[in-house]
Amino acid sequence: MDICHVVLLDIFHKVNGSRKGSGIYYIVTGKKTSQSLSDSQWFGIEHYYAALKGITNTAYTETIEILLNEKWIVSNRDQEYVVTKTGEQVLLKEKERLSFLNNLNGLKYASIESACWHILTLYVQALSNSLYDNVDYSPIVRDHLAVQKVKSLFPRSETERKEKAESLYHEMSRLLLIHAPLSADIFVRKLSGYNRIGNTFEQVARETGISEREAILRFRSVLHAFIQNAAEKKQQYPVFHSLFCSLSDVPALTKSASHTYEMLNKGKTLQEIMEMRNIKASTIEDHLVEFAREISDFSIHPYVNEEEIQSIKKFYNTTKENKLRPFKDAFPHLSYLQIRLVLAKEGGKHATGSSA
Repeated sequence: MDICHVVLLDIFHKVNGSRKGSGIYYIVTGKKTSQSLSDSQWFGIEHYYAALKGITNTAYTETIEILLNEKWIVSNRDQEYVVTKTGEQVLLKEKERLSFLNNLNGLKYASIESACWHILTLYVQALSNSLYDNVDYSPIVRDHLAVQKVKSLFPRSETERKEKAESLYHEMSRLLLIHAPLSADIFVRKLSGYNRIGNTFEQVARETGISEREAILRFRSVLHAFIQNAAEKKQQYPVFHSLFCSLSDVPALTKSASHTYEMLNKGKTLQEIMEMRNIKASTIEDHLVEFAREISDFSIHPYVNEEEIQSIKKFYNTTKENKLRPFKDAFPHLSYLQIRLVLAKEGGKHATGSSA
């Protein structure tokens, strides 16, 4: 079964007809809108954010047609899709085979994964060649930022290079062991070193007998886990932390929200920002929700008090609601913004971008 079918089937199952197909397209292709970012977390599909980046709208539509023809999903006139009992059985079987998908975290790392990979693969190549005293090689990456990062971290003495290489080997080995053997093998195949250039995804797919899309997703699942462990367990993975930390600390904000955040940090009020940027109050509200979700030290207390925060959290834990209307009905004195901020701050698990 094509891995694109599994990804969409799982997403439709989790969303359960609450969003249109066009909205799901934005999520799987990684379009950075307030709605797509929020929906990814609201429905627990953040790992699938940008999972199918590069897929055309035509190919996306054709994939949905296949799911419909197989009777794995049904749709209504608004192009909202629900998984059938047959689809659920297929999904259960395929998800067990493709459990590596759970290691993806596209919402958090899709925007930095390329930069992280460029740094890692160049560092490994440079370190490997230096251990063999080989200076006559062509760098696998020429990206300026990656080159500068590797230069700044590269050990100067032979003794330091050997120590760093050993540390990197042990850190990478430990991380690869937690992944499926095929996924780990694909990741290693992509690395370059002394007298070795990493494989392309086309080569990997041909040699392993899987689709190129599956090869890419398996590789990304390992890379995302590397980035996550480097950020959360820096004592255990100091080399990876040094390579990735400057990138993984950046919040996953839309460009517009990042601009608003910069202005807010410069002391501008929300009203001033709206006037200076000529944006609506609803846009500013979307930005605040992004801050609550992505920036750990962003406080929502100026907008909602602690008692109300606890009441909203309790309501969610009791009802498991995934739409805002029931929250508004339960707390009519609160604004949608206040409700969204609380849900967003709850680890970003329940933020939504609209009152839909």
